[in-house]
Amino acid sequence: MNLRQLNYFTRIVEAQNMTRAAETLHIAQPALSQQITLLEEELGVKLLNRSARGMLATEEGELLYRHARTILRQVDNTRALISRKHGAISGTVSIGMASSTARMLALRLIERVRETYPAVVLEIVDVPSADLTSMVMQGRVDFALAPDPKKPKGMACEPLLFEDLYLFAHPALRHSSSTVSLEEMAGYPLVLPSLPNTLRSRIEHAFLQRHLSYHLLAEASTSAILIPAVKAGIATTVLPYSAGHEEVRDGTIAIHPLEIELSREICLCVSETLPMSVATHEVLELCRSLTIDLVEHGFWQGCRIAA
Repeated sequence: MNLRQLNYFTRIVEAQNMTRAAETLHIAQPALSQQITLLEEELGVKLLNRSARGMLATEEGELLYRHARTILRQVDNTRALISRKHGAISGTVSIGMASSTARMLALRLIERVRETYPAVVLEIVDVPSADLTSMVMQGRVDFALAPDPKKPKGMACEPLLFEDLYLFAHPALRHSSSTVSLEEMAGYPLVLPSLPNTLRSRIEHAFLQRHLSYHLLAEASTSAILIPAVKAGIATTVLPYSAGHEEVRDGTIAIHPLEIELSREICLCVSETLPMSVATHEVLELCRSLTIDLVEHGFWQGCRIAA
């Protein structure tokens, strides 16, 4: 087993297609297939299964994929550290974010990193919030901005900010008061984040305490689906300001404060067991300072910096 085989294998798992993986690697598909066969023979297990959805990792393949990503990232970080010249910081830094956070932060962070560390390449991984801490622990991302993380053993979670939650609705929906009650929300069709999701759990708990049922029209694991549903007037949802700040600014979505106080905590999460590269440390500091700047200058509304 060698680094080239591990790189080939991870590309196939991520592309879920042998042909696409071969194209990105600039090698012939038969040669790629042969390397995977050799890897399976050496390990004595089947790593990939062909299905209607493409090439999917087996249980053993998933285990290898998690370790391979960690190994390859450590090799890249070591190479960047050894080859660094004249104090220039380089390497690839992978950051996990929920889609709502990414909408507010990702592009601004890319610009700031480009200005400060032009030799650093950012990988923004936009995944459901429930998956972020496991990706940190598995080494699939260098750090994450995770909402309400469970904080497993071996992971450090630094509270960064608290975000208030709002009712997102089409501008045509009018309310008689400045805040929206749970009783009013119960009468609206809702699209909500899919479980497991702490935001969703808090909403359900609030309705349960009031002995209210609500009209769940649909659920989705990302705000990239929730926001268009609200914009189209199909339903309402409950999210932080960051999730739809562009639509709120251009007037295609209206947000309404809730009668009850609902918020979520965003934490910077890093592994305590995996090594951190210089590039990762510097990007993490940029991410922290950028977040504070956005809040203090009023761009990231409805939130407050954690003490």
